[in-house]
Amino acid sequence: MSGFPGYAHDAKVPTLLQVLDGAPPANTKPVRIETAPGTEWKYSGGGYTVVQQAMIDAGEKPFGELVASSVLAPLGMANSTFAQPLPAALLPRAALPHDAKGEPYKGGAYTYPELAAAGLWTTPSDLARFAIGVQRTAKGQQPPASGRVLLPPDLARAMLTPVKNGYALGFEIEGKGANRAFTHGGSNMGFQNSLYAYVERGDGIVVMTNGDAGAELAQSILRAAAFEYRWPGNQTTMRKAVELSPAKRRALLGTYEIKGLGTFEIAEQKGKLVLGIREGVIEPLYAAPGSPTKLFVLSRELELHMAKDGSPTGRLHAGAFDVAFKRVKPAPGAH
Repeated sequence: MSGFPGYAHDAKVPTLLQVLDGAPPANTKPVRIETAPGTEWKYSGGGYTVVQQAMIDAGEKPFGELVASSVLAPLGMANSTFAQPLPAALLPRAALPHDAKGEPYKGGAYTYPELAAAGLWTTPSDLARFAIGVQRTAKGQQPPASGRVLLPPDLARAMLTPVKNGYALGFEIEGKGANRAFTHGGSNMGFQNSLYAYVERGDGIVVMTNGDAGAELAQSILRAAAFEYRWPGNQTTMRKAVELSPAKRRALLGTYEIKGLGTFEIAEQKGKLVLGIREGVIEPLYAAPGSPTKLFVLSRELELHMAKDGSPTGRLHAGAFDVAFKRVKPAPGAH
C-alpha cells in the first residue's frame, strides 16, 4: 500500500485495525508483506500504518498523544495535531482543500485514520521547526524549543542515510557531503506540500498549498528560493529538445504504472506530448536531443527513460529516485 485516499465528510471511517485488514468500511486493500524486508524498495504508507499500530501497542496510548509528547511539544510545534477529523474549534484556522480546477471539496477536508502516513495537520512554520529539529539532532544539538535531544546523534544520522533508491527512513535524500538534503512531499485530497532542507548547511524551505494542482506552484517557489540563496540543487537549467515524429509520439501514448505508486499518463495535445502525473494536472513532455528514448519535463528534475528496444517500459528518474514503469493501457492508435 503506497498511499491512502482518505474518507469524505459523509463517508464512514474505519478503525486502524480495519484499515490494516482491509475490512469494511476501509476503502483500501489489506496491508500485507509482499516481499522479504530489505530486498525491494517501495513507497509504503501501509508500512507506516503498521508502525502506528506498533507504537500504540507499545506505548499503550493513542498515537496522537505519543507523538505530541515525543515530537510536537519538544519541537515547539504548537499548531500541529493528529486529530482526525479536525475538531470544530480548529476548523476556522484550517485551509480549505480544492481540486485541480480550483473548486473546493464539498464537505471540506477528508478524514485519514492512517495518522502516521497521512494524518498530520500542521503549518509551514511548524513543519520548518520539525526540519530544524532534524538538522540539529543530527549534529547532537538540542532543538531550540526543547530541553533534550530527540534522538541520539547516531540514530538521527541513520535516519538520514539512504537505504534503497535514495530513500532513508521516511525521507528522500539528495546530494552528498555538505550538499546533502532531506526532502518529502505531502499529498492528501486537496492539499499538495513540500519540505526540502539541507542536513549540514542549515538551509531549507517548506511550501504548503491547498489545491490538488499545488505541487507545480510549490516546485516553482522551491526553485526560486534555490536561485536566490544559491543552493547547490533545484537550480533552473536550460535544456534543448527535439521534435518527435507523429509515429513516435503515438507509440508513447497511454497509461503507465509504477508498481506500488500508481499510474501516470502520456497523452498528445495539439501535436505535442504531455505528461499527467496527477489527475487533472498535465504539463509538456519533451524529448532530449541525441536520445529519443529520454523524455523530460521542466517543472522539476524528472526524466522518463524509455526502453531502447521500443517496448512500452522504462524507468523514471527524479534525483536519487529511480523506479521502473510499464504501460498498462495503450491509447487508441498507440502500439
